[in-house]
Amino acid sequence: MGLGLIVAGALVLRMIYVLVVTRHEDTKLYDSLWYEVQGFTLSRGHFFPVPFGHGPDAAHPPLTAIAITPVTYLFGLHPGETPQRLTMAVLGALVVLCVGLLGRSLAGPRVGLVAAAVAALYPNMWIPNGIVMSETLTMLVIALVLIATYRLLRAPGWANAALLGLGCGAEMLVRAEAVLLVPFLLVPAALACKGVRWSSRLGLVAVGVLAVGLSAGPWVGRNLVSFRDTTILSTEVGPVLLGANCPQTYYGPSLGGWSLDCSLKVRPAHDQSVESTRQFDAAKTYIAHHLGRLPVAVMARVGRLWDLYEPLQMVHVDVNEGRPVPASFAGLFAYYALLPAAVLGIVAMRRRRVPLWPLLVPAVVVTLSSAIGFGQVRFRAEFEVSLVLLAATGFVAAWRWSTRRLSRAVR
Repeated sequence: MGLGLIVAGALVLRMIYVLVVTRHEDTKLYDSLWYEVQGFTLSRGHFFPVPFGHGPDAAHPPLTAIAITPVTYLFGLHPGETPQRLTMAVLGALVVLCVGLLGRSLAGPRVGLVAAAVAALYPNMWIPNGIVMSETLTMLVIALVLIATYRLLRAPGWANAALLGLGCGAEMLVRAEAVLLVPFLLVPAALACKGVRWSSRLGLVAVGVLAVGLSAGPWVGRNLVSFRDTTILSTEVGPVLLGANCPQTYYGPSLGGWSLDCSLKVRPAHDQSVESTRQFDAAKTYIAHHLGRLPVAVMARVGRLWDLYEPLQMVHVDVNEGRPVPASFAGLFAYYALLPAAVLGIVAMRRRRVPLWPLLVPAVVVTLSSAIGFGQVRFRAEFEVSLVLLAATGFVAAWRWSTRRLSRAVR
């Protein structure tokens, strides 16, 4: 009942945020336009054509656009995209529910309730719920993936391996870099299962990888046959790399960031994959001629991701993607407040002998993807679930420690 009340409160908060704030934040052009347009075209029976153009489109993986298709079919697109944003609010409340369930399964009901409460109030978890972007679905699916991971570790079996594989495949259909979950999470989890023979562990790996293929395979197959150059999950590799490897992002105030102007400095092509290949080749050429500067750019990218480099600048950069500046400031300060609690949570979980590494894998994934691409706070969404859970464990551990000290002092 307590968890249900927290989830209900989280839903109300997110709906108010949409209705009062973000449905009016539609004056900037960013990736949300792609998701909204593709949701509209899907609702009209067309499967990911190039928006306002011709040919197939795979600028982003498909699951976010698919998630808003039902409400778009019912209500269409209106100024402010309120129905689509409210869909994100509902999915955000489900994130709170899953965080609570994951916390309860790992550290008990009290941690589950505290984790859900922190997730409900943490700005970096409700800010994306007012925007039609991939971060909300990223957090929801990674929470389900972590639940499936711990289920597999506790009860090794083909069904749990398949669930984990389906979750990893679904996350790849939200963000392409989630492919790293397969080597860093799925395979190690299957091999780490205790009480089963190594041959059975390898079988679990095979089942999990097969499930990944079943969930992501149709989209990958469509891309392989639809584009001239090889395309797996997205044609965004070229634009991302070229926009992140140019003079604007290797020097000056945008160091470690991304430049739209740079990404457009190649000859356009009618086929997205061909244009992406041209951008990829141009990025490789620039990197080859500026290898000495690359480590500085990589450190700046990672610093931007973790709010360790130019955090105040990142607050203002975020407003260009539907994130109001006051909310971004609140998210920055809340993030700093959760970090020490998360460190205490790591200590508490180690004492409980809870396997910590699955919770830290998302941090590795987002760090690697930002080091290769560029730094942006919203790319940290995949780790926010783990951060909230660890911080909640730390809060509960600190409360228990302080009450014990107080009781001893009273005696």
